[in-house]
Formats: sequence, structure tokens, C-alpha cells
Amino acid sequence: MSFRSIIISNSASLSLKNNNLLINNGNEFLIPIEDISVLVIEGISVNLTNRLLSKLSEYGVATIICDNKHLPTTLVMPLNTHYKSFKVLKEQLNLTASFNKRIWQKVIKQKIYNQGECLKLLDLHGDEFLKKLSESVESGDKGNKEAIGAKYYFKNIFGEKFIREDDMNCINSALNYGYTILRSAIARTLVMYGFNPCLGVHHCNELNQFNLADDFIEPFRPIVDLWVYKNIKEDDILCKEHRIELVNLLNYECIIENKNHSILNAIEKMISSYTTAVNNKDFRLLKVPIIKDLEYHAYE
Repeated sequence: MSFRSIIISNSASLSLKNNNLLINNGNEFLIPIEDISVLVIEGISVNLTNRLLSKLSEYGVATIICDNKHLPTTLVMPLNTHYKSFKVLKEQLNLTASFNKRIWQKVIKQKIYNQGECLKLLDLHGDEFLKKLSESVESGDKGNKEAIGAKYYFKNIFGEKFIREDDMNCINSALNYGYTILRSAIARTLVMYGFNPCLGVHHCNELNQFNLADDFIEPFRPIVDLWVYKNIKEDDILCKEHRIELVNLLNYECIIENKNHSILNAIEKMISSYTTAVNNKDFRLLKVPIIKDLEYHAYE
């Protein structure tokens, strides 16, 4: 199972050598590609070969390319990696509105619950309100409890004056960076399981290639919020060390199926369970994560 998240910040040449990522920045480093889940390229003077990109895609590595402000702008994803991709596509297209609404209900219930758990872990006010709100989410989130919860949650975690859309705020920059890393890991896993990520259960933006990833990221978002609250202030600058830690969040723990797993492994379990739910037309088979306090997952 892949578990490494690699970030390239400085000038380097990246190439393929015997199914390894060869990093040459004056010194040479070899990393088995089968160990890599996410590769973030944020250095503006990084060169890489076509053979490497092809092999990264073959192994399902989510390759993220950043702009000169270190913000992710491009996600390179493999095509047709699943042996029954057309079968899965037909199943996606034939899913009923009722099934999709029930999946979305379960996802949003867990998102709001995890937002409450985040406040509880931080000893902040509001966890009981959010957990009670999560119990009232209807099929398809008919009453838009997600928006009600988000407005309440962000005011309680980051203060009354916090505006989520403020691009000049370092808190927002860190949140956006962390969410993008999660989104990329989820999109990668969806493709590995044969799903077309543009076909969402709720999100349906015609210009968005990752609607389904934007659906399944929701219950994972509070783990990013938890880290940002503990490590970022409004007037900070999102530095290299911050970005490395946000990428490394994929190796922190959450709870799924009553066991501790890395976020990366929990994503795979969630998408695997979605496959089972789709095959059986039973939304109850979807497994969703519960967040816990920040703790690095120890791989055996």
C-alpha cells in the first residue's frame, strides 16, 4: 500500500529509474514509486520526464503541480486504471436520485458531527449544537443543514470576524491548501476504484472534473481545520514547513469501522465501501470517518 507523500520545493530534476522516482538536486535520492501516494511539485525550477509522469499515473500517484505562490493548480490523474471502468461508469450513470440523496445525507451528517467533534477537541463552545444538528439532516440535506452548521462552526472556531472567502487571511490559505491535498488523494482513490470523479452524488458543476471528490471530502475537512487552528495565526505567512505538515496530514489518524487508520487509508476504506454500496444499491453500506485529536499514524 502506498503511504508516502512527497513534496518537491527546490530546484531538482525528477526522472524514472527502475520503477523508482529519482530526485537529483546535486545529490541523488531514490524512492520506490509503489510507496508514493501523493507527489507535490511546488518548485518553479523542477524538471521531470514524460516517462516518469507515465509511470506515476500507472501506479495511481496523485501528482499535484503548484504555481509560483505554492498554491496547487493542477492535478495529474491516470486514465482507465480500473479493469472494469466502463461497467463502473454505467453503474454511476444509473444510480437513482434517491440513492444519491441518501449518500449525501450520510456524508453531511458525518461532516457536521466531525465539526462538533473538532470544537470539542479544542475545548471550544458549540459541539453539542452541531452534533444535535447532525441528527436532523434529512435525505439530500433538504433543509441545508450543512450551510447552517458551517456558518455556526466557522464563527466558533475562528472567531466572529472570520470570513471564509478572505484570500488575504493565512488561515484561509492554509485551509485551502489542506483541502486541496485531501481532494487530490480522494480523486486518486476514486479513479483507482474505476469511478469517474466528475459524476457527483450532490455536486454537479459542469466545469468541475472532481464533483465526486468534492462530495467525499466533506467529513474529512475538520481534520484540516483542527490542524490549522493549532498551528496558524491570521497574520502568519504560509511557509514551507506549514505546507509540508499539511501534506503530511494524510498520515495522521482518524477512526473508521471502529479502528484507527491513517487518513489516507480511511479514504480508501470509504471509497471501497462506496463501491459496495453502489453494487448493492444500499446507502447504509457507506463507511464514514470520525476525526480524533492530531496523532501521527504508526505504520506496522
